[in-house]
Amino acid sequence: MLGRKVFSLSVLALLSSTGVLRAQTAVDSASQVEARKTKYLSGLQKVNSDKELHYADSVSNVKGVSEADIICLSQDFQKVHRYEFKNRLDQSDYKLTTDTYVDSSFVVRLKVARIATKEEQEKAIEEFRKLVFAKTPESIEREKIIASQMNKPAPLFSVTDVDGVKYDLHELKGKVVVLNFWFIGCAPCKKEMPELNKLVEKYKAKDVVFLAFEVNDNSAEKIKAVTSGNFNYTMIPAKRNGISIQYNIKTYPTSYVIDQSGIIRFGLAAYNPFRLPEMDKTIETLLNH
Repeated sequence: MLGRKVFSLSVLALLSSTGVLRAQTAVDSASQVEARKTKYLSGLQKVNSDKELHYADSVSNVKGVSEADIICLSQDFQKVHRYEFKNRLDQSDYKLTTDTYVDSSFVVRLKVARIATKEEQEKAIEEFRKLVFAKTPESIEREKIIASQMNKPAPLFSVTDVDGVKYDLHELKGKVVVLNFWFIGCAPCKKEMPELNKLVEKYKAKDVVFLAFEVNDNSAEKIKAVTSGNFNYTMIPAKRNGISIQYNIKTYPTSYVIDQSGIIRFGLAAYNPFRLPEMDKTIETLLNH
């Protein structure tokens, strides 16, 4: 429980960060950047292939080197916390990549962010596509659950958002209702937020209601603090043994689109940016009927 709280606070700090992985600013001269580069890279060599990286990771594991022991640097060679480093890479849409540096024993000592080449971006996207579409026992189970829910009435609920406004699914008939199940500390949930926000903006003048259930029983104040300016769905404090059970949620994030009659027309379990356009198309189609 303590670890979860610490991680949640880390996520809060990341979401409110001003972005340390930035390009060189007017404050830092070229000589200052070069001085930091020389300081940090002295005595190290860059890993130049996936094979070398795999070997370096193996050596580091044997030596007992953890992620916390590895220095992370921004593009201008500023030292940053590893959580922020990862967050900025994750949110860059593959525009940033990492150069890894090792010592003479091939132990990983340093990671530096830089702009990815077009080839590196395409490779990373294709590798991720293979990962999210891979057939595993877990993914097969998720797909079976979603398939069993399609074209059936959505479980009813009556909930209150972080501002005290009540939402009753029965009373929302006549509107398209889009649900998202997530929790603070869920990295995949955070990754899809920008795309979900685009849907909120696209349909803000339409009869579409976007509800996000934060299922870790966090207070309304904490949820608002974490999501303000980052996640534009209407926020609903929830518990995992509550509405998540009603919808048989097995993974996070999970999304549903419910039509104007209360029937589930789309479901997506787990983060998959390649399928989010299907959710958009479903909403659009329902509104045009």
